[in-house]
Amino acid sequence: MTRFDPERKIIEYRAYAKINLALSVLGKRADGYHDIVTVMVPVGIFDVVTLERQPEGLSVFCPDLLDLPQENNLAYKAARALMSKAGIDLGIKIEIQKNIPPGSGMGGGSSDAAATLLGIDWFLRKGADPDLGFLMEVGAHIGADVPFFLGCNSHPPIWEGAICTGIGDKVEPLSPPRYWLVLVVPEVQVSTRWAYSLWNPGSYHQEKTAGESRGTDLRVRATVDALLSGDPEHLARTTFNDLEKGVASFHEEITRIKEKLLSSGALAACMTGSGSAVYGICRSFEHATLVRERFSLAAADLPIKVVTVVRTGVGGNED
Repeated sequence: MTRFDPERKIIEYRAYAKINLALSVLGKRADGYHDIVTVMVPVGIFDVVTLERQPEGLSVFCPDLLDLPQENNLAYKAARALMSKAGIDLGIKIEIQKNIPPGSGMGGGSSDAAATLLGIDWFLRKGADPDLGFLMEVGAHIGADVPFFLGCNSHPPIWEGAICTGIGDKVEPLSPPRYWLVLVVPEVQVSTRWAYSLWNPGSYHQEKTAGESRGTDLRVRATVDALLSGDPEHLARTTFNDLEKGVASFHEEITRIKEKLLSSGALAACMTGSGSAVYGICRSFEHATLVRERFSLAAADLPIKVVTVVRTGVGGNED
């Protein structure tokens, strides 16, 4: 959702969170990054990013991240990168209302960066459709998930799901139906770099083929087919995350959350991204509500920040 006030020269974006329904790590590259194939969908939890023109200078204010210097905020880096690439210097004030927990593997910082790129592009193009190719080129240098979020955070959305390859920056759009989930975020925050450092290729037995993006790991093919089927039971049989084993070996609460989601009735439970958030797949809103209630009772002893029912796709959790 986007709001624009022409009198104040202000624009507002929802910066959606994402989950990884499949995350296959193919190998480590010479530059230190990892080649992956992942299936991502946005979910109905979002930050609110507001951009407002000001006479000069660039400023970022996020009341939930007061200890983070603005120069280290991905939204600030995105704004600087775009203006440098475009050869312009706009006075922009950015305010971020955080709802996506940091260090949860749901891409909050990258989504904020994508919303920032869309907002500045809106000012430059005076409301015309975004130059998506240009923005994706800029965004890929800010964070691997930024190109994916550019499509989700656009208004209207350009896609609501994708297969992402390379380091996650190459996007093959999907148009999946929506699913209901229970999302659990523990207190622990996980560093993406650290999570990838734990990946051990010897721990996985992937059936890989060359050529097509979803064919690099046959497990991803299965997840995509299940996602597009609209059948949550089918989808539940295909979710996986190659980073989960390593991260959970250091943070046992992730394994315990999965176990309690399953015992509470979730069809499947999986860590998203580099963690620490875990989602449980459910049949319907009513089923998800029941799973959340059961889980909240069963997991009262766990250090948990968020337990909520969310729907995949853009637009929040509205029907």
